[in-house]
Amino acid sequence: MVKRYAGVSFRCSRRIYCFEIGALHLKVNDTVVVETDRGINMGQVVVAPEQAVLPDGVAEEGVKKVLRKARDDDFEKLQENSIREVEAAQICREKIKFYGLKMKLVQAELMHDGNRIIFYFTAENRVDFRELVKDLAHSLHVRVEMRQIGIRDAAGMLGGVGICGRELCCSAFLTTFEPVTVKMAKEQNLALNPMKISGICGRLMCCLGYEYDNYRQREGRRKNYKKGENPSERENENRKQKDSGKDTEKKSGVSDADSPEKTSEKNSAKTTVEDSRDKKGPRNRSSRNAKGPRGSKNREKRKKEQS
Repeated sequence: MVKRYAGVSFRCSRRIYCFEIGALHLKVNDTVVVETDRGINMGQVVVAPEQAVLPDGVAEEGVKKVLRKARDDDFEKLQENSIREVEAAQICREKIKFYGLKMKLVQAELMHDGNRIIFYFTAENRVDFRELVKDLAHSLHVRVEMRQIGIRDAAGMLGGVGICGRELCCSAFLTTFEPVTVKMAKEQNLALNPMKISGICGRLMCCLGYEYDNYRQREGRRKNYKKGENPSERENENRKQKDSGKDTEKKSGVSDADSPEKTSEKNSAKTTVEDSRDKKGPRNRSSRNAKGPRGSKNREKRKKEQS
């Protein structure tokens, strides 16, 4: 029998996990009760069984199962757990303040069976919360787990509205966070103002990477347009011209330097240069000889006038 799977996500995470559904008939947006490594929990189907595929590198034996569709008593249990989560989060904040720990509590998640509670927090450095866990377990009478998350995960968990006026991408549809750099903003000719290119989490906005590839492709086309042609096309044309020149030389058997047309042109150029030199020579000599007698006659006239 072929195993059937479905993609399920949970309240405190947008990541999609694959679960075996067996003979259950599920569709997108159905609420289900599943078995996880941390206990029994409720999730929502986001990938239909017709489209769900087991990820590469995941063994079929290690895939957890969907127990059932959520019933009315499951939804009542979910409401009770949400009230207990708020109370547990308030107690945890007071304990953090009491112990003076440099950490910020984001959210508390109580498993559906009520045997374990997970506290998500952010911190700049590592925090020694061993005493805090002991105190919380004694106060709440459940197993306590502390999990440190990033600032982007915290923004997606809490939700909000971005400067675009829409719901945050990290809380709406993003399942993984791709790296975002200032270079992406430069390529898109955006003002490098931290207030304009940063989200509510204080990091660069994830949407900077949505159109980055299109801007890079457009920049490459613009550079090629400035040059006038594609470098590969230019190389091909040069090769064709060289090949055609070699073919003509082979066919004629006479090189350009030895062609009769070029030799006649060279000879005619030499004759014109020699003729011009011969013509210039006599003119200069005659002009010099003419100037001599004229000068002597003028001197004789001046002497006669003076006498």
